[in-house]
Amino acid sequence: MYPRFLASRLREALQDNPVVFLAGARQVGKSTLVQRLGYGVYRTFDDPLVLGAALADPLAFLKAQEGPLVLDEVQRAPGLLLAIKRLVDEDRRPGRFLLTGSANVLVLPQAGETLVGRMEVLVLWPLSQGEVEGTQEGFLDLLFAPRFPTAWRTEPVDLGALVARGGYPEAVRREGRRRLAWFRSYLKLLLERDVRDLARIHRLLEVPRILEFLALRLGSPLNQSEVARGAGLPLSTLRDYLALLEALFLLVRLPAWTPGLEGRLVKAPKAFLVDSGLAASLVGVRENTLGPLLENFVVMELIKASGWSQVVPAFYHFRTHQGQEVDLVLEWEGQVVGVEIKAARTLGLRDFAGLRALRSLAGERFLRGVVLYGGEELLAVEDGLYAVPIPALWRLQ
Repeated sequence: MYPRFLASRLREALQDNPVVFLAGARQVGKSTLVQRLGYGVYRTFDDPLVLGAALADPLAFLKAQEGPLVLDEVQRAPGLLLAIKRLVDEDRRPGRFLLTGSANVLVLPQAGETLVGRMEVLVLWPLSQGEVEGTQEGFLDLLFAPRFPTAWRTEPVDLGALVARGGYPEAVRREGRRRLAWFRSYLKLLLERDVRDLARIHRLLEVPRILEFLALRLGSPLNQSEVARGAGLPLSTLRDYLALLEALFLLVRLPAWTPGLEGRLVKAPKAFLVDSGLAASLVGVRENTLGPLLENFVVMELIKASGWSQVVPAFYHFRTHQGQEVDLVLEWEGQVVGVEIKAARTLGLRDFAGLRALRSLAGERFLRGVVLYGGEELLAVEDGLYAVPIPALWRLQ
């Protein structure tokens, strides 16, 4: 069984919040994590009897339970939130309710009033590579440390196999066709349960098509009009679908980083899928898809690590109309770090051009820039710029 490094942050949150909401896509391991915590009385709304009681009279259902209460898949009974709010307003003891959900209940219209100000939200993503290997990552903290390593070596990894595997626990355990079969079943489950229940939409078959279009455009600024045309949907409908995919924690959008010179920069966000394995199951791992899939993989690895790192940066991308770009810009307490992602085993000086452009615009705020690449050796290229092997994400301490 894989360790989940978010567990310590979850325990901390229960010490000083009356309500903690553990969110994340279906099948990332939320139920397993809360049950392994051994915290409170566990109730799941995947149980028809429990769901029926909660829907019939939410307040009576909650009052009938004893001690701290763990409510799993709470998006299936959004009316409970108002009842929880009432009970918490009467008694704000910490740790009273631990909620989990495969949808962000805070953005669902049927949720009504929310628990803003009474609840801490934590997101559980698919397994990080450190969780797969059993070593907690420290790379994100290292990026913002006063000193960065100037030399390090690692063993080579098969990047194609890495991105195809992804981080869903069930997919990690499988290989080849069995993994693809699992992803197909996963999407079918989403269509038949979460998407239909939450959105009440009829054109369910459009969802895999939209995901495929997004997977084919990973690493590029999101052109919603282009995706709408490709999917044969009105632009307004596509926007609703994108919002739904975000609410289900399947889609992550990174805004553009700007230093106040907006006229020179591309403002469109980038869109990434929650898991490179899911994206790879839609488009395959080939020469022309490996780079974008690898970018998706790295971005999500760093987002996952922000759940337990001391550094919790804001995530952006950077691109000018002249074509200068940096795949990922991290900003924390006024400092800026740039991260470029390359599948190549060797680099040239031109691979650092985007980082130099970012450094010029960020000025004194720029701390350092790294190019994560497919080689095995860490190299300080010049002051503040480094070539770093991709396995450093989970192996470099």
